Amino acid sequence: MEQKISRKDLDSGNLLRFLKHRFLTQQNRQTLMPVLACLRDSEVIVPVQVNVSDADRERILNAAKGESVDTIDPVSFKPDLLQSEDGTFLPVFSSADQIDPEYAKNFALLTVPAVQCIRTALDMKDVNGLVIDAFTEAMLVPKESAEIILKMKSHLEPDQA
Repeated sequence: MEQKISRKDLDSGNLLRFLKHRFLTQQNRQTLMPVLACLRDSEVIVPVQVNVSDADRERILNAAKGESVDTIDPVSFKPDLLQSEDGTFLPVFSSADQIDPEYAKNFALLTVPAVQCIRTALDMKDVNGLVIDAFTEAMLVPKESAEIILKMKSHLEPDQA
């Protein structure tokens, strides 16, 4: 019988970090597959640059504190990319406390489904994969592993998948 997991079990990022740590200390298929399965169903934090037009930037800056501002032009998000000797990777974080505060100051931090990040990384031709928790206990997820994740079934409880 396949084990199911609740969204609440994934929310803190603790399970993903535990499985990632286990894999990094015992690198084999038996410890890798649970990390990939957990990542598949997790939400992660992605650092992005928010790109808005000059006119919309002015509207935002001139808005009263707490006021909602509708943009006229499209807003785009450009994820950060990190370089290592292994290549270029899209950083994702299991929780906010895994992000270096000085680094975080330069970005908007979006919480998104990991599957969305995986698809983004796979669509970027010069990106070699993802890196989970780059500033603490980093784990590289090459594109080959990311492709496997997209083929996996969700382990979320049925009402949450």
